[in-house]
Amino acid sequence: MSTQVDSDTPGPETFVELTPVGKQLEMLRIQRGLSKQHLARYAGTSRQQLWRVMTGKSELTSSLRHRLAEVLHVDAAAIGTALSSPANSLSTSAPLAPVVTNQVDPAAIDFPTFVADSARLRRTLQLLPSGPTGRRIKRSLLDALEDLAVEHAIPLSSEFFQLRRDVVNGDL
Repeated sequence: MSTQVDSDTPGPETFVELTPVGKQLEMLRIQRGLSKQHLARYAGTSRQQLWRVMTGKSELTSSLRHRLAEVLHVDAAAIGTALSSPANSLSTSAPLAPVVTNQVDPAAIDFPTFVADSARLRRTLQLLPSGPTGRRIKRSLLDALEDLAVEHAIPLSSEFFQLRRDVVNGDL
């Protein structure tokens, strides 16, 4: 866990050491069963920015520290303390599920039908703007749908992943 491929560096793969804060965030993330993408999204940042903080390329702001603490169910002061310190507040009786706020009520939307109806989803994506901004919006929408599908054990069809490829390639 001490080294990871640095995806921010162009060229050949480079291995980067995680900072103590990065190691701590990585351990908490794994304990909570979160992917890096989910942790970043729930904390209101990008996966790349989270990676920069974990590798020491960016400073951990107090705002991000508090958002990460909320998602990871720990005291914000505990993030950045020594992992072996018995005085830190990493042990918690809070549930290990991530805290998600401002989320659409899944009961209000028939997700299985919406996600399974690739023609309807394609039409919805076609209504969104084109170009780089539109592609980001479409990818965000597909990310959110995929997250909700995984959360609610809704299988995703091959058509869903074809839509994702079309969006990434700029074909949709």
